[in-house]
Amino acid sequence: MPSDRQIQHSVSSLAAPLRYIDSHLLNLDQCLIGTGISKQTLQDGSSRIYLGQLLRFCQNIRELSADRYLGLALGSAIHVADYGMFGFAMMSARTLRQAVHLGLRLVNLSFTCFRHELIEQGGTATHRMAPLMDYGDLLNVMSDREVSAIHLIYQELVRGSLPVIEINFVHSGGESPSCYAKHFDCPVNFGRPFNEMVIPAEVLDRTVSDTSKESRELCIQQCELLISKLSKQGNLVDDVRYAILSQPGYFPDIDSIAEKMHMSSRTLRRHLTAHNTKFQKLVNEIRFGLASNYLLTTNFRLDQIAELLGYTEPGNFTHAFKRWSGVPPRTYRMQHYERNTREK
Repeated sequence: MPSDRQIQHSVSSLAAPLRYIDSHLLNLDQCLIGTGISKQTLQDGSSRIYLGQLLRFCQNIRELSADRYLGLALGSAIHVADYGMFGFAMMSARTLRQAVHLGLRLVNLSFTCFRHELIEQGGTATHRMAPLMDYGDLLNVMSDREVSAIHLIYQELVRGSLPVIEINFVHSGGESPSCYAKHFDCPVNFGRPFNEMVIPAEVLDRTVSDTSKESRELCIQQCELLISKLSKQGNLVDDVRYAILSQPGYFPDIDSIAEKMHMSSRTLRRHLTAHNTKFQKLVNEIRFGLASNYLLTTNFRLDQIAELLGYTEPGNFTHAFKRWSGVPPRTYRMQHYERNTREK
């Protein structure tokens, strides 16, 4: 088993606990005692924290709040949008099955403290979560956090009722195990070998939805990040960029965007020309911005990035990226890595 000094997460993994602290009026300084995490670290989005620091942070919150179901509260507050590019990538999938398998391949980019696998058998799909280490008296908190977070991810991706057959926990359920059935609205079992969420396998064929509030917010965040790096060309141009990014993983044509903006494609082309740009140029800018973020902030393979950007062949993505940046994507990533290594 790995040690708590080998598992690292982005400081953004503390977003849900920080919201809990704020909503329950807890003292942040007391919650940080013994964690080695400073307030300055919390404000630096590039900071990393060790699992041991997260565990102590959660332990402090539990002691201050006396909340026996802290894990359920924390996990149920980790929205897809909190996962940044990892969440954006899952939203880019066509079906829930594709999203889950992508998430499993890239699970190290999430905030997990468990080993995940999806098992399809006999008409059911079991999302299994096995502890990566011995969490001691925090097993309940960490298990509850993990299962409720996965439950919420599935719900937000399909944006509809999620029929859960049963949920299993490795712990005993505490003093009021009936609270779990009420929380998840399904049968819940305790003392099982693994934490698991079991659903009908057919649910995995559902289309990933883009209508959730969290999904829209994540798209807006990504739009703002990309637009901040691009030249300002007027509100209409930015509106087109938002429309192009409104459904991750799908790049609509100008006719679809024009219809969404209640005008003809000819009129939209004329307006874009007046702003010294073209529709395809905007699409390429966005693809390049997303590709850069994926290359520099994730360990996604090139074929995975190509798929997320709507390319059927990785070679087409490589050629396009070289046109945009002057170098192939692999070289672009390596140059960034080497530059960061020299600066440290």
